[in-house]
Order: sequence, then C-alpha cells, then structure tokens
Amino acid sequence: MKSFRHGILQYLLAAIPARVATGGAAVATVLLARSSGMDGKTAGLMAACLTAPHVLGPLYGRWLDSAEDPRRIIAAACCLFVIGFQVAVIGFESNILLAVIIALLVCGTCTSFMMGGLSTQVVKLVGDNLSQKRKAQSWDTFTYGLGLTLGPMLIALFTEHYAVSVSVRVVMSLALLAGVLTLVIPIELSRDKGNATQEQKIASVITILWHSGPLKRTLLMTSGAAFSLAALPVLAVYLSESWLHGAKSGAYLVTGYGVGCLCGAIILMLRPLRSEALILLRNVGGALLIALVLVALCGSFTMGMLTYWLCGVVNSIFFAVTLAARSDYAPAQGAAQIYMWVAAAKISFASLGAFAAGLLVDIALKMPLFVSVCALLLSLLLCFALPGYSFKARRLHRSRR
Repeated sequence: MKSFRHGILQYLLAAIPARVATGGAAVATVLLARSSGMDGKTAGLMAACLTAPHVLGPLYGRWLDSAEDPRRIIAAACCLFVIGFQVAVIGFESNILLAVIIALLVCGTCTSFMMGGLSTQVVKLVGDNLSQKRKAQSWDTFTYGLGLTLGPMLIALFTEHYAVSVSVRVVMSLALLAGVLTLVIPIELSRDKGNATQEQKIASVITILWHSGPLKRTLLMTSGAAFSLAALPVLAVYLSESWLHGAKSGAYLVTGYGVGCLCGAIILMLRPLRSEALILLRNVGGALLIALVLVALCGSFTMGMLTYWLCGVVNSIFFAVTLAARSDYAPAQGAAQIYMWVAAAKISFASLGAFAAGLLVDIALKMPLFVSVCALLLSLLLCFALPGYSFKARRLHRSRR
C-alpha cells in the first residue's frame, strides 16, 4: 500500500502541471486569437490545431509501448510543448498565421503524450490489482479536473494584471516542470521491446474494435460527447460577451467547467463506479445531454457559470466511465492500444467540434450548442436504441469475471 501511495504521489506531481498547461491551452489560444483581431472561424481553426494531431494517437501509443523508457518521450514532449507555445505567441503578435498553425500543431502533438500518453503509464504503478487500478484511474481523472480548473483560472487571473501574451507564456511554461517530474515516476521499464510491439499491431486492434459491440459503442459515445463538449471552451468568450461580462471573463466560464470536473473526480474517489460500464455510459451520457441543453437555455453569466460547472461534473464521471469501458471490454494484450484508439477518436472529434463551433458562432451565437445537443442525442440513439445491448454487455462482463 505504501508503494502504491508513493507511486501515485509521484505521478500526481508530474501529471498536475501537465494537465494545467493542456487544460488552459484552448482558452489561451482563443484569447490570443481574439486579441489579435481574428474572427470566430479563425479562432476555431486555431483551437482545432491543438487537437487535430491526436488522430495519430495509436502511432504515439506504439512509440510508447516499444520504448524502453517511455518517460523520456513524454518529458521531451512537455519541453517541446513549451517551446511551441512560445513560438505561437510570437506568431500571433506578428500576425504570421502559418507560423501559428505549425506551432499549435506541434503543441497538439505534444499534448497527446501529456494527456493520453501519460495516462497509459499510470497502470504500470498498480499492476493487475483491479481495486488499485480503479483508484489510480480516479486520481488520474482528478488531475484532468484540476488542470481544467487551474489552467483557465490562472490565465484569467494573470490577464487581469498582464497582457494576454504574457499570461499565456507563463501558464504554458508549467509543462517544463511536468517534463522534469515525469522522469522520476517509478514505473517498471520494458525489457522486451519486440514482444510489446508485436502485441500492439494496428491491424489487430482495428479487428478487435470492429468485432466488439461494447467497444464500438464506447468509441461512438466518446466521440459524440467529445464533439459536443468541444464547443464549450470556444463559445465561452462569445457567451461571456453576450452576457455583458467581457471576453476575458470567458476564461472564468471554462474555469467553472474545470471546477465541475474536479468535483466529479472527487465524487468518484468517494464513491467508485460499481455498475456495468455500458449501462453507466448510457445513463451518464443522458445526463450530459441534459446539461448541454441547460447551457443552451441560459440567459445570464451566473446561470452560465452554473451550467458550465454542471457539464464539468457530468463529463468527469463520463470520462471515468469510458476508462472503465476500455478496461472491461478490451483484451489484456491490446488494452493500451485500445485506450489510445479511443483517445485518438475522442480528440479528433473534439477538434472537429471546436472548428464547427468557431464556424457556426459567426452565424448565430447558440447554433453550436444546438448542433452539439443533436450530435450527442444521435450518438445515444445509435448506441442504445438498438435491442439487446444490455444483455450482450452483461454476458461479456460475466465472461471476463
């Protein structure tokens, strides 16, 4: 138990600054775009550049699986993220759009390792113990919630006293600390790279996903939710302006969302998940749909803050449910790659959602929210309006026990 606590503590020290930087990256990019006079379409494109490289997540996963010490790759990604964001800020200030796009794409590639890549290492701290694994995943969810809270909040606090560019430079530099602390996470290093690579062939993982109903539903629900929720950080600035609180107060809306994620993670630590993953996916997905509808119905900044918080709470629980689904329904040998495939789909659809939000917000302020609600509703219908899903889930769950 002492070794478990020590390992988790070391992981948290590295993961928290990494998630603070990635958690504030989207709102930082939108603020930089707005301060440079860019329209909503361009701001959405800039935000999408941070998430688009995640589509190559399975490839990054193979690099981590085949590396003798994956911590070095993650640490290097953290350092490159800091450099990339400094270049992006210079590009915004100089109005060099190509430099901004390239720098943000590099940062997006790095965040794949700082988010999903780092999360794949947490299971190496606990081994095969299911109870400890769920606790470790709950703590990992906590770091995402804390990052989504502190990242935008720090940017909002700094922008009260300093220029947007200075604030972004300071907050994004936290990734450098994460890179250094990643190197001391006490994970067991791989000594047999050949077997690791052989077990993680992409074609085999695709076959597993194609023939597994629960995994396909997990993939679709994760993608639909990611597309829908991606509108929230992009719209925060615009909604704040429409509620007469100024563009910079949009960071506080995203902070409220992050506080909600943090509260959801705390709920999970106090009351771990117990039901079957697919049933939870359906129920929590429905709650997420209701939360998005409430955001669309808001007419004031106070109500907007409350509904952003509610979305954060539900999404944090939803994220933990997707982790449980990946763990429960994936075969042992392909578990890591299944994780990265679902993560890649999630971020890819988040990228598409961010771009769509930026494109639609210039047409009508709340049109992106309407599209988000429709996308999540469609995902729920496709996954759970089909007969027999719960029976298959139970049968598979029993067979794994």
